Amino acid sequence: MTGQNPTQKTSKRTALLCICLLIFGVSLVFRLMKMLLDPVLMRDSVLYLSLAESWFETGNYAHTLVDTASPPLPLWSIKTFLAAGFNAEVAGRSLSIFFGSLTPVAGFLFTLKLCNNIRIALISALLLAIHPGLVAFSVQPLRENYYIFFDGLLLAMIAVSIKKDSMLNWGLCGFFLSLAYFCRFEAVEFLLIVPFIIAVLFFCRKIKFTQAFLNASAFSLCFLLMTIFLLSFVDFETLFITRDLPWLRKYIP
Repeated sequence: MTGQNPTQKTSKRTALLCICLLIFGVSLVFRLMKMLLDPVLMRDSVLYLSLAESWFETGNYAHTLVDTASPPLPLWSIKTFLAAGFNAEVAGRSLSIFFGSLTPVAGFLFTLKLCNNIRIALISALLLAIHPGLVAFSVQPLRENYYIFFDGLLLAMIAVSIKKDSMLNWGLCGFFLSLAYFCRFEAVEFLLIVPFIIAVLFFCRKIKFTQAFLNASAFSLCFLLMTIFLLSFVDFETLFITRDLPWLRKYIP
């Protein structure tokens, strides 16, 4: 039996895109309604916005984090909007609502690839779109909104890679991991989880050793390259590397 023809594949992709846009639209409506009904900012949100403003005003990321440690990507995105003339709260809320509205889309894709059942995937997306706690969290300018979205994409890509093994898929896992890591440092655990999954696939004889090695190499290389690229957004200083590892300072000039 032959596979799907190009027309069927195009129709399927178009339908999937429409579903994702619909999920995003529903999620966005709920989050905007929540913001209008309860516009109060949390204390952590105010602190986060002040960090972004400090980085924008001083131009120094390390100086901004004198008393705290926060990954640069969310702060950098808010700082970029500030440079474009936006208010800090408007920038922070807009970005958080955008990524918060995309989170159910990531959940839909992950469940669809994991279960291969569109009904279950739609139910999971609906639950993420209307969950009161997640909706309330999404309207606050916090790094977790970025992290949950990129983590969801990473999990979806891992599910795709397990079912459809290829260097490109595992490389994309490294790409999304880097984005998640620069939103929240706890994502570093996937640096062990993903190679472990590749090793399990090898020991279960799903892939050969050569393919396992190439997959792990693609994952590591993409993570490294994306990490270097994201570091270019930061005014790099030794303090950024050694904040939580002070014993390294004596080895870095």
